[in-house]
Amino acid sequence: MSENTRLDKSLTPRTREFALSCVRGLFTQQALAKINLRLKVVGRREDGYHLLSMFNCNTDLSDQIELTLSESPQVILQIEPHGILNEPPASNLAVRAFHAFWQAFDLESAPVGVTITIRKRIPIGSGLGGGSSDAAAVLRILADNFQTFLCVELGLSEESFRESIVKTALSCGADVPYSLYGGACWVRGIGERVLPLVGVTQWPGEVLIVVPPTPVPTRAFYNYYRERHPIIPSASDVAMESFSRHPVKELRELIENDFERDVVALVPEVGETLKLVRRLFPEGSSITGSGCAIFALAERRELGRIEELVKELTPRGVSVHRASMIETQLVA
Repeated sequence: MSENTRLDKSLTPRTREFALSCVRGLFTQQALAKINLRLKVVGRREDGYHLLSMFNCNTDLSDQIELTLSESPQVILQIEPHGILNEPPASNLAVRAFHAFWQAFDLESAPVGVTITIRKRIPIGSGLGGGSSDAAAVLRILADNFQTFLCVELGLSEESFRESIVKTALSCGADVPYSLYGGACWVRGIGERVLPLVGVTQWPGEVLIVVPPTPVPTRAFYNYYRERHPIIPSASDVAMESFSRHPVKELRELIENDFERDVVALVPEVGETLKLVRRLFPEGSSITGSGCAIFALAERRELGRIEELVKELTPRGVSVHRASMIETQLVA
């Protein structure tokens, strides 16, 4: 925030007083899984971050996020099923988002405590953006409940408030800004440039999300990718540039992921599973992000192939989620 909108000393207790009026409420949001229909590496910054061009969409596979504010200053994280995540609470993106929201408006600490409950359905380490979507859901809940108060107290316009939330999202993680918007979007840079696409025809069939039991750790993958690709020439994504202006292509024509070959090399099990998926769905399948998850766009008439895929992969410990692509824009 700029200097002329910094909080005066009396705002912290006023914010706490307002926040305490929300203490008795239970706030819920669905945190939607995303798939990268397209992911192109178009450069690398001097600090090592990769510049990407991605075509992202949401599916109805989701986590459920619940926030309960409390008078106690404690921040409590509850994740169901219990034991599914072993990281310390302070490292969880949803917890980081809660703290980052208040810091964005120059409050050194949250005016109230919170219990964040995450009911996980999105597989972890899969490339489906579950953690980022959880963080975005926390930001949306807080923005929905505190926007009017903070705009009045700080003299902010709605546009300035939204800009602060998007910057806060990026501070939490590269995928969080997209998760804040949702829907069909062209995402560029390291994730900070999100362009909602108007007029995109959603996939009318099923989106099969296939998740091998071996996750692909994000940090390990990017270190591996840098070793294999020490030089990344700058490039443009002509196909997405054209599609963003005239979204008339069939979605399957855009599917491509520059990380696929490296993910398969790092975790061969992903490659083996991808071969099985492509045997039944040769068009419209790829990995998503840099994780282990594979998606396939299946037509409604392909029910037999869907059932065959489930029957073949389940004994191997591979989970198959039958989802739908949904059109939603969460931030105007």
